[in-house]
Amino acid sequence: MTPEEIKVKNWLNRAFYADKKIKTLDMLLKASLMHAEGLTRVQQYNYTGKSDTRLNGTQDAFLKLADIEHKYNIQKQELIKIYDEVSEAISGLHDDELEAILIHRYLMFHTTEQTAELMHYSTRTIKYKHKKAIQKLCTLLPCFAL
Repeated sequence: MTPEEIKVKNWLNRAFYADKKIKTLDMLLKASLMHAEGLTRVQQYNYTGKSDTRLNGTQDAFLKLADIEHKYNIQKQELIKIYDEVSEAISGLHDDELEAILIHRYLMFHTTEQTAELMHYSTRTIKYKHKKAIQKLCTLLPCFAL
């Protein structure tokens, strides 16, 4: 594999890693929301009126939740941008079969085996066509500024 082909594959894989990051932030967001809501419920039923530390803890939890939500929204916008860039590059191949393979691999994040099964090809055929698509993208992607 040439250095250009490696760059193209890394460029295409950006959507995969952005998707992983947003899924992780989503889990963190849900956990933080449960934590903040849990503190709110505890505060409602156990408030003795003696200390404001519970209020500070709840406030801190909601501030943390807001921060995570902000990061999540930024990452979501980044994922959409990357997805659009990769999708545009793939559609530039003007070969339905090669486009379908790259869509399965880099936008739907299927393995080679899953792609082969879904497209009713052998794994070997998918690997060959994938390599052909990457080589073709090497000539097209300089205009996408790797």
